[in-house]
Amino acid sequence: MEDKKINPQESMAIITEMIQASKQRVAARDLRASVMWAVLSIITAALVFFISLIHPTPWINLLWFIIPVAGILGNYGITRKSRIESGARTTIDVISDGIWNIVGSVAILLTVICSIFHVLGYPKAWLAMFFFAFIVVGFAAAVQGVVVKEKSYTFGGVLAIMVGFTLIAMALHQIPMRIIWVIPLYILCFVLMFIVPALIIHRKDRKR
Repeated sequence: MEDKKINPQESMAIITEMIQASKQRVAARDLRASVMWAVLSIITAALVFFISLIHPTPWINLLWFIIPVAGILGNYGITRKSRIESGARTTIDVISDGIWNIVGSVAILLTVICSIFHVLGYPKAWLAMFFFAFIVVGFAAAVQGVVVKEKSYTFGGVLAIMVGFTLIAMALHQIPMRIIWVIPLYILCFVLMFIVPALIIHRKDRKR
């Protein structure tokens, strides 16, 4: 049986349909894994911020481990449910999942490295995790925007990358980074990287 040939217009229509299907799956109402991680990061950061204002202590930084612990548990359930409800996955879904799997792997390896430095007597190494949240996660968000053709993702990602490099420059020159503005900046970047794009995609989907 001869395979059916499709013209360029039909090919573009199929690609567009794939993109729209993937964009629908990353909408806020579906709570895709990336949005879940963003919400978890924002809540944890806000918790650290408010406790720091009330009773500052270095032990507060242990709260950041809420993100990987709760995130891994939530990620499994959300991803599994999303696959059941969404049916077949597109190439764009595979690429998107691949991006965030790489980010997760890097986060795990960086945590191990920071732990080793901490044991050796260099606890400030954990600052690398903070830079990771801006630069690596920001880059992944920017690429996500290119993949699903959503400029708000790219804008938020690029902004976070620039903020991350600015913070690194400050650290290299020993310019103090005060929690009173660093944590709110962290929260703002995650809102712009994930929450705003998800809401925009959701609104566009409702209009269609």
